[in-house]
Amino acid sequence: MKKSKKWFAVVVAGALMASVLAGCSVDEKTSESGTAQEETNQGDGEGTVTKSDKEGSFKIGIAAREITNDYNRSIVSAAQKMIEDAGGSVVIADAQSDVQKHNENIENLINSGIDGLIVHLGDPEQMAPLMEEAEKKGIPVITNGVGSPVAHTLGDVNGDDPLMATLASDALLASIGYAGDVYVVWVPGAPLLETRKRIFESIAADYPDVTIHEVPAEHNPAKVQTQIEEILTANPDEGSIAGIFGTYDQLVSGASEAIRRAGRGDEIKMVGIDGDVLGFQMLFQEDSPFISTVVMDTESIGKQSAEVLLGVMNGEVDPATVNKKIPASCYVATRKNGVEAAEMKWGKNFWEDAGLVKEDVEKTFPKKEEVVVTLPSIP
Repeated sequence: MKKSKKWFAVVVAGALMASVLAGCSVDEKTSESGTAQEETNQGDGEGTVTKSDKEGSFKIGIAAREITNDYNRSIVSAAQKMIEDAGGSVVIADAQSDVQKHNENIENLINSGIDGLIVHLGDPEQMAPLMEEAEKKGIPVITNGVGSPVAHTLGDVNGDDPLMATLASDALLASIGYAGDVYVVWVPGAPLLETRKRIFESIAADYPDVTIHEVPAEHNPAKVQTQIEEILTANPDEGSIAGIFGTYDQLVSGASEAIRRAGRGDEIKMVGIDGDVLGFQMLFQEDSPFISTVVMDTESIGKQSAEVLLGVMNGEVDPATVNKKIPASCYVATRKNGVEAAEMKWGKNFWEDAGLVKEDVEKTFPKKEEVVVTLPSIP
C-alpha cells in the first residue's frame, strides 16, 4: 500500500441534504413514547431539553452530544422507550454537536436529582471527572457510542467498530480488485471514525497496489460533496479514483451525489458504515457508487444501555459483572441482500419512509445472498 496524505480545502456547499443536516432535538416519533419537547437555554450555549410528559417512579437523564441522524435517534429513542415502559421518566439533553455544551449538560443532569444517567457520545478523558462526580452522588452511568470504557461508569455499549470497519474494508477492497487510489473520508478527532479509518488503513497495507488519500472533513455532507467534486475535477481520467471509504453513511452522502452528477457511479466504488435509511437509499440507486453499508443494530444499543442501567438500579445486576465494552451485532448489506437487510434494520415500513417501492427494488436488485449477522464473542 502506498499512502499519500492530501488535505483538501473544506468549502461550504449549497443546499444539498438540507433536511438531513438540520439538527433534531429528539426522535421525530417521540409522540409514540409520550414526550413533550421544550427548548431551553442552559448557560451560554444553545441546546434542547426533552422531558417525559408524565412523571415516573424514577428519573433517568440522557445526555446526547447530538441527535442529528438515524444513528443518534434510533439509540436515544430505544433507550427512552425502554425506560418509560419500565415506569420511569426521561430527561434528554441534546448539545447539538457542541462538545462544551455536552459536558455542561452532563453536569446539569448530575445535579438535577436524576437516579441514573445514559451518555450518548463524548470524549472519555473529558467525561471522566464528570463521571466521578456522578459516582460520588450514587448515580450509576452507562455510555453508548463512545467506543471505549469511561472511568467511573458501568461500561460502553456500541457497535464493534474494528469489526465493522473490517467488514467495510473487505467489501471495498474486493470491489476494486485490491488496487487503485482510495479516498478515506473521516472527521479528525472523532474517536469512532479515527478507529474505522485506522482499521481500513491497516488492512489496505497488505495490498501494495492500493494508494490511500486522506480527506479530512466536518460532519457536513454538503461540504464533503464540494471536497469530492474538487477531487473528481483534479482526477478526470477513468480509473484515477478507485474507491471511497466512508466512515459513516451520512457523511459520504454528498460524495455519492458528486460522483453521480459526474457520471462516474459505475467506475468508482464507495462503502459506508451504520445502515442509515439514507445509506439504503444510496444503495438502491442504480447510478450510485455506493455498493455496501455495514449495518449496526442501533436499536439494541439503546435497549442494552437502558437494560443494564435499570438492572443495576433495581439491584438485579451486579455492576462488577457488567462488561466494560458491550458490543452490538452488525451485518453487511449489499445489492445482493439489500431488501432483506433494510427490513431487518428498519422494518416493513422502511419502503414508505425511504420513498421507495419494494417491488421495484427487488426487480432491479434481486436477492442473491443471505444476510449474515456478525457478533464478536466475549469470554
